Amino acid sequence: MQTDPFTYDAFVSYRHQEPDKAWVRKTFVPALEAAGLRVCVDHRDFRLGAPLVTEMARAVEQSRTTVAVLSPAYLDGRFAELENVLAEHLGLEERSVRLIYVVREPCEPPLRMRARLRLDLTTDAEVAEGLPRLIDSLREPPAGQAGT
Repeated sequence: MQTDPFTYDAFVSYRHQEPDKAWVRKTFVPALEAAGLRVCVDHRDFRLGAPLVTEMARAVEQSRTTVAVLSPAYLDGRFAELENVLAEHLGLEERSVRLIYVVREPCEPPLRMRARLRLDLTTDAEVAEGLPRLIDSLREPPAGQAGT
């Protein structure tokens, strides 16, 4: 029996301002964890006193997938860009999918983000329909790593 090389199933990358912050912490993360997923979220899992960039890299590396919660505020954030680049680069190195975008608020992402399929979670109905699909995707090994 092979052990899981990942500490977390997902690292959630989001903007620390309202309404993103409340939705991620009170709705999104609890829903993922209720489905049995191991979720890394900064406000709880980053080590106090550690360099932020080091913790971001650790979260990306130790998580099977990074889930970026897109909104206009997220796209304006400086650290979100770094988390995305780290996850994209790791996916390229491994030839796997290590980054999933979910759209929480309508926004116009840059070209590199538009090149990926995104999950629309902008309404309660879309959350109810899309969340199970996301959970199933997060339970699967990244493409290119099945059977490892």
